Formats: sequence, structure tokens, C-alpha cells
Amino acid sequence: MRKLKRAHQRHVRERKKFKKRAVAAGTAAAITLGSGVCLHKALAAYIPDLHELVVSQDVDADLLANAEEVEIGYHAFKGDQNRNEIPDGVELAKPCAAIINQLPVWEYPYEDPEPNEVYKTRVTTLGQELCDICGAAINMGGVRIVNPTSGLSYPNDPYDFLPYMAVHYMEHGSFSFSGTTNSGRADVMQLLTVLELQYQYLYDPNEHQLSVGNDSDGDLLTDSEEAATGYDPNSADQDNDLVPDGIELAKQCAEVIEGLPVEGVDPVGDDEVYKESFLAGDLEYCDICEDAVNMGFWRVKNPQLGLSIDVHEIACHYMVHGSFSYAGSVHHSGRIDVEAFLEVLEMPRRCGDLGTTYLSGDLDENCLMDMSDIRELTKRWLKDCNYFGTPYVLGDISGDCDVNLIDFATLAGDWQESTDPNR
Repeated sequence: MRKLKRAHQRHVRERKKFKKRAVAAGTAAAITLGSGVCLHKALAAYIPDLHELVVSQDVDADLLANAEEVEIGYHAFKGDQNRNEIPDGVELAKPCAAIINQLPVWEYPYEDPEPNEVYKTRVTTLGQELCDICGAAINMGGVRIVNPTSGLSYPNDPYDFLPYMAVHYMEHGSFSFSGTTNSGRADVMQLLTVLELQYQYLYDPNEHQLSVGNDSDGDLLTDSEEAATGYDPNSADQDNDLVPDGIELAKQCAEVIEGLPVEGVDPVGDDEVYKESFLAGDLEYCDICEDAVNMGFWRVKNPQLGLSIDVHEIACHYMVHGSFSYAGSVHHSGRIDVEAFLEVLEMPRRCGDLGTTYLSGDLDENCLMDMSDIRELTKRWLKDCNYFGTPYVLGDISGDCDVNLIDFATLAGDWQESTDPNR
């Protein structure tokens, strides 16, 4: 128990250092980019938990081992890919537990489970074990998870099971677990595969995020929209922040519109994008949440380009929730002209917006080659892929799998260069 507590104390110190680095790099300003309201609440409430057991070979201290992150497609050197200051491993473990707890239970010899529905069977024993952290008494048994569509189950061994103790720790944000009977670590990749759980469970999904046709990568941007605006129609998360591109972009546009000056109310610069109010005296209602929304619109104008576009308030309501499509009681179903909209707003407008260009040496992605990048480089100085057990190393700008003078020379050559759209 004392060993676990000492390990946790080390982990808490790493988390505090991690948070300070994130804020210093300007991450606080980017938190809203891919996070929904619920994630903001989670951010405000997040406190490291003693159940969050440290993991060996975890260079970014996010409670996912380097090899696990490579296997599931995460970034082994970025512990908070969606920039909400919650470690990625914690944020992934909790929805796994929630889904396991909600799975339908099938018990022989009762009627067969649904043919295409993931389900669980219980392996319950008469004894209980105690959690090494909180002392909770938990059944020594567990569950087996079956995916009839893929033919896979967790665990693979038909005589084994996922202990209830493991689920208890996942509820607290850890794939590792420690009880008086069962201890170990869940196989993260196998569990995600059987549960069909992917990155999209890390953002704040809701019913406002209306699906669209001809969307090869399922990111809520059509293939033609992505082709016209320069995004990748074959990558649902091209900036690797664990939020689908269409959802991220819609929320960013909602923030931009919210912050635009209003003609006749706010001071407007000669070449500044602004909005003109055509809000009405009547309301319409959202088809999803039934919130009352003004039935008028905003006319967004870009005087420098001589362009404008009308954006209904109901469309703004849906963009806040991550969708360019909308459905209301007055304007019914519709979709913003994404290509024209992005052109008027001149997206990306801020560093971190989807589509932001980063120099190869901008290791912390703050759109400026500065001392923060030097610090990132020195953390892994003269270390290679074999050291971390990964196919890449953050700081290896040249791509030779080694952080050395070649990388430093590249960084120095672009010193103080910026790709910030606002500069």
C-alpha cells in the first residue's frame, strides 16, 4: 500500500509539471478548440486519483504505455492530445468502464443475445476482495465481453475474465488495477477492439452532431467540403487531437462568430471581419434539445475580401455543439455552405484552429519557434526510437529516429519564425 501511495505521489508531481508546461505553452487558450461543455466541466473538476496507477515506459505520463499508444494510434509523446488537461489514459479508461457497465448481460440458458450487439456474461464468485487503494469490497469474479459481429471476446482465453476490480479501477481512470486477489493491467488494444471503442468517445458526443452523406472518414465534413477547403477526406482527425475534424471545426467557427464585433454596437476596424444583426422578435425551437433560439440571423462580412454570408442563429446553436447541419422548427433542416463560410471567416484565424500550419521544429505547436521548442528538444537529446520503443521521437525533426545536432540545426534555422495566423 505504501509503495502504491509513493508511486501515486510521484505521478501527482508529474501531473503538476505537465499542467504547468501546458499553460506555459499557451494550451489554456486552446482548450476550447475541441472540447464540449461537458469536457470543460471535467477539466474544472479533474483531480488526480490514487487509483491512477503509474505505468512503466510512459514517457508522456498519461497512464498509457508508449507501446500501447503506438498500437491504438495515440501520440506517445503527447499526454493530453485534446488539450483539456486530463491525461489521455484517464480519459480513455473511464468511458471503457461506463460502456462495460452498460452492456446487456446474457446468462445461459436464457434467450440468446441480440446477434449484432456486444454483450457481457458474468463470472460471479462467492468471495470478495478489497481494493488496495480505497478498501472497497468487490466481488472476486468479473465479466467476459463478447462481440458477435467481429467474433472477438475479451479476454481471448475462454476460461479467463476481466475482473470486477479492473472495472473498478477503470471507473477511476486506470487500466492497471490492484486488489487483494486480482492485480494486473487490462489489454488496452484488445479491450478497445472488442468494445468497438475509438477516439471519438473522448470528445463530447451529442445528438446535435448530425450525420452527413458522402463522408468517407466519418468526421461530419463531406468529401467535397474537405476537398474544397484543403482538408483530408480520408483522415477523420488530421490534427491528432482526438476530436473529429468536422466537430472541431464547427465549434471553432461558433467561437469566432461569437467573438466578432457587431456593427453599430462595437468598434469595427477598416479591414476587420464583423457581423450585422438581423435577429428577429420571434423564436424557433431546436429539433434535438427543444431550446428556444432566435429565428433571425447574422450577416457576417469580410470587407477586405468583399464577401459576406448569412448565418441563422439556429445554425450557430448547432455549431456550438459541433455540427454545420441544423434542424429547427422554422428553418427546418439545412446546412451551412462550409466552403463559403470558411472563406469569409478566413479560417484558420488562430493558432491551433484546424488547418493551422506548423513548422517542423515547432515541437509544442504554439506557432512560434522559441525556447519552449528547445526545451522539448533537450528532454530527448541523443535519445532514439529504440530507447522509447516507439517508431518516432518528438524532437526528431529530420526523421532519422535520433534527436541530435541535425535536429537542433533545423530548429535554429527557423528561430523565431511564426506561423500564427494572427501575426
